Amino acid sequence: MIVVPASPALVLSRDADPAGVHLRAAVERTLSRHRNLPVHLVGSRDPRWRTGHRGSFAGWGDATVNVGEGHHLPELVQRFLLGPAGAERIVDVRGKLGEPAPGVLTLVALDGSAGLTGRAPLALIDGADSVDAWCRALLAGNRPPGKNPDSLRTAGVLEPDLWLELAGIRPARAELIAADVTSGVGRYVAEWEVGV
Repeated sequence: MIVVPASPALVLSRDADPAGVHLRAAVERTLSRHRNLPVHLVGSRDPRWRTGHRGSFAGWGDATVNVGEGHHLPELVQRFLLGPAGAERIVDVRGKLGEPAPGVLTLVALDGSAGLTGRAPLALIDGADSVDAWCRALLAGNRPPGKNPDSLRTAGVLEPDLWLELAGIRPARAELIAADVTSGVGRYVAEWEVGV
């Protein structure tokens, strides 16, 4: 299982976001180790992230970026990161993690708090830094104290349910590969080996 950011800045900012360049490179390196596996995409299917422009980032300001399929932002970001060759391996797209399937690469798109700096989408939120530390610890395979959806939302996590699903899994191996908060949003790349 690989966790990747869900925010469109990872795609749309291109070289103007050095941290995004670093995160994309980390994703590419991690994905390169799993080139032969079928892929499940897991990310929010909330209507607020839906676009009528199939496969396109037009709804987020750039109609020149098209990944061919998908209507929800997390899926569009995942398809962009996988690239055209990886898109052929996608066999399932869903909004809940559930029980990760054996022999499959599950790509999970989610972000941490969107309130980590004054310039963040939600501005600076009290408690966002402690939630960022919680997200990092969880992705690194540590067992941080439990959170509930309300405490995560209050600290700026827009999609707490997937985080709580992750918290319910005990990976056999976990590595936080990269993390960044310079955009005010917690963005992470992690790789988990999950025994099924």
